[in-house]
Amino acid sequence: MRVFWVLIVLAVLARSAFADENKTLKIYHDADWINNVESSEAIWRGMDVALSEVEYRINGVGIELVKKNHSGNVTRSLGNMKAFLADDAAIAVVSGMHSPPLITNRKFINENKIPVLVPWAAGAPITRYPSPENSVFRLSVDDTKAAEVMVEHAVSEYKCSKPYLFLENTPWGDSNARTIKTALDKRGMSSVGVKRFDWSMKSHVARGHVLDVVREGAECIIMVASAAEGAEIALAMSELKEENRIPLISHWGITGGNFHEIVDAQTRDKIDLCFIQSCFSFTNETQTPLSKAVFNNLQTLYPKDIENPKDLKSPVGFIHAYDLTKLFIAALEAVELSGDIQTDRDALKVSLETLEAPVRGLIKTYKTPFSKFSKSNPDAHEALGRKDLCMGGFTPNNVITLTHKSGNK
Repeated sequence: MRVFWVLIVLAVLARSAFADENKTLKIYHDADWINNVESSEAIWRGMDVALSEVEYRINGVGIELVKKNHSGNVTRSLGNMKAFLADDAAIAVVSGMHSPPLITNRKFINENKIPVLVPWAAGAPITRYPSPENSVFRLSVDDTKAAEVMVEHAVSEYKCSKPYLFLENTPWGDSNARTIKTALDKRGMSSVGVKRFDWSMKSHVARGHVLDVVREGAECIIMVASAAEGAEIALAMSELKEENRIPLISHWGITGGNFHEIVDAQTRDKIDLCFIQSCFSFTNETQTPLSKAVFNNLQTLYPKDIENPKDLKSPVGFIHAYDLTKLFIAALEAVELSGDIQTDRDALKVSLETLEAPVRGLIKTYKTPFSKFSKSNPDAHEALGRKDLCMGGFTPNNVITLTHKSGNK
């Protein structure tokens, strides 16, 4: 009889071990898979390469990436968040390039303790929910820093004392209206004017806006736009007489789509265009052993699409997603998984806030990238700072290259 019960216990233990070995946790990628495929694909591939390095297993559990499309629609994104909550295998959400879904749904996300990792969206309020329950973590450009860098660049490189602001009519545009005004105020400056525009802006509207700016005597444009609308503004600028054209200093939203195809190299040669980026590129002359290995892995996983750095579209999406996934891996490895999904989500949040061991990424080595959020520590959930930001541009063959460092303050 004793032998019988021993065999029963062994069978149960074997079944449990088998179940654990086959358990899978999911990462939802809530992004625009219709209108901004390039940026969404870049983020997906960054996660994919980082997870491939640990064979898609963390802490003894398999990891699965799940595509969730919101098409830039805040209500659809909210639906994806609700689906996440109902999924007892879903451990975290990785967002896409758009800020509005995160800003609009911020209260829902944090009240429901959804761990959200942000590798692109730059809106300042995203990571600054005024509660210790703040569960949104960003490794990307933060508009509070981006505004400083863009204004500094306008002043130092272009001697622009009369900027005009072009801002999309969304919560992301609202965020930048505030942060750019603050950056200008610090220098005793103000904008000549502000133009707000909607998504899907037509070419004749863009032409009218650009003509207004020229008439009002602006010396440069600081632009916050996605690829489609940014392209219309750039094309309108290129159509002006050469003596009337002024520099376009852009946020990085224009790199999230096919801007470089709509505004081709010949057209770009007519305008002075730059945009903010983080300070790593696979086109840098010097590459580290890590960056070489990461790019080799990318080529291995996507041999039909990636042969050299110019084949990587929306590269910051890949770079940030790779580094952020490395931080996620390190944080989840430190969690003692309980099997209760909300308990494990909460533990992941705490683990992200208390990471201490250095994590090597493409942009830098991260030492305590996050900390517990409070009103006195508003950057607690920001892994990058101003010193990690640069200005970039397109080469004639559509490769993004870094051109200027930030103020590094």
